[in-house]
This record gives sequence, C-alpha cells and structure tokens, in this order.
Amino acid sequence: MKQDADNPMTKEFWNAKARTFPRFEEGEDNYEAGVLRKIRGHGVDFRGASVLDVGCGSGMYTLRLAREAARVTALDISEDMLAVLREDAESLGLGNIECVRSDWMDWTGDGIYDVVFCSMTPAIESEESRLKLLAHAGRWTVFMGFAGVMESDVMNGLYAHYGVTPRIYVNGPEMREWLEGCSIPYAHYPVNGTWVVPKSLDRLADSAATFLSQYGVTPDPAHLRDYLAAFEEEPGRFVERTRYEIDLLIWEKEAKS
Repeated sequence: MKQDADNPMTKEFWNAKARTFPRFEEGEDNYEAGVLRKIRGHGVDFRGASVLDVGCGSGMYTLRLAREAARVTALDISEDMLAVLREDAESLGLGNIECVRSDWMDWTGDGIYDVVFCSMTPAIESEESRLKLLAHAGRWTVFMGFAGVMESDVMNGLYAHYGVTPRIYVNGPEMREWLEGCSIPYAHYPVNGTWVVPKSLDRLADSAATFLSQYGVTPDPAHLRDYLAAFEEEPGRFVERTRYEIDLLIWEKEAKS
C-alpha cells in the first residue's frame, strides 16, 4: 500500500528510527572519527569549547565532542534518540551534555556557542532555519549534508517493488549556494564512500519498514523477510551497504573590528 507523504520527518518517524539507528562506537578507525579528523585539520578546536549539536540523533558525534568540549547542548526532535544518547553518556561517565528535546525552529535557547555542529539534519533547510544557525555561532559552524547520493542496496530493491521514487537529498549543495548568496566564505570537503552496517534480520526489517513509511508504504512482512534473506552474509548477520556523497562545510564567523 502506498500513499503520499508530505512531511515524513516527524517526531514519530525519528522515534521509530531510533530503534535501529547507529549509535556511538569507540575507536579511531570508524566514519565519525575520520570526519572529526578532517574538521580538526581545518583548525576547529573543540577543546574547552561550548558546542551546540543540532539534530544530534543518537549522539554518535555528541559523545566524541563532549570528551573535548567544556559543554555540549544536544538538540533533537526525538526523545527516543536522546534516550540512547543519555544511556551512552552515562556509561561513558560524561556529565557535560545537556539534552534538549525540541524541533529546531521551536527551540528558544539564546546562547552563543564556540562551535555550532550539524550533521545530516533535515532541520536546516529554510532561510529562517539557516539564519537561526548563524545567530547561535560564536565562531565556527560545521555543517554536513547529503550531496545527492544516498543509495542503499537493501532499499533500492524495495523502492522498485513498491513503486517508490526515493527523494534525492541535496541539503549540502543547497547550503553551499545559500552561503555563496550571503557572501559567507566557507571550506568544502567532499566526503564519500560506503557505509557497511550489519544487523540482525529483525533490526534490518524494522529499519527497512521505517524507511518505507516515509512514502506511506506498509510492506508485507512475509515478502520483506524473504527479500532480506539475500543480504545474509553469515548466519544471523545481514549486511546493508549504503553509498553516500556528503558535503562537509566549515565556516568561521568574521571577527568584529
């Protein structure tokens, strides 16, 4: 069954995503660690800083930032995402994270932060939302957005089966165009590759069904599990591969003379 979905990025959608969303992993050889090395290499210093993490999700970056920063305000629309973040923060002994459950445009905080950090959040798309971002940045803004490619081998077949034309996310190039229109100089680092994510059959089925719900599709459970059998690479281990292209954008607020 397929229907139109005008606004899929609801609190309910992200709460459902939280069940199977990736969460913080230790190590310096994973995706998040590599991205942060690029950011630090540009000159962004998180040590002792105040950080606003907009659309923090499960905290994959938040927890890393909190290990360096003086304090991190972690903002997300989903209470279930924030519950995962709180659980991991407690297990790591991190007490310098303030979790705030709010839509970005409903948030009434008035703080100015050394670093404003945004990774892959659909909350920053309008003129108003971007201006609000600038208003909270004391020095650095770090923004990551898709550059037109997010292709999952699992989802491609399901989209075809249910007659879905998946959305193409270009919030990276759109932000670049907006910055140029505002005469704000920025650094651009393309980030591309393939995410390889192993899951159990139940978690992969849950994740796929949640993605399809964006398009008003309720998959047939029997067909879904039969389809996903092809992605079992070891007994009980099902692997999804997602090719991505991301724009990592960094800009610094001009100092007042």
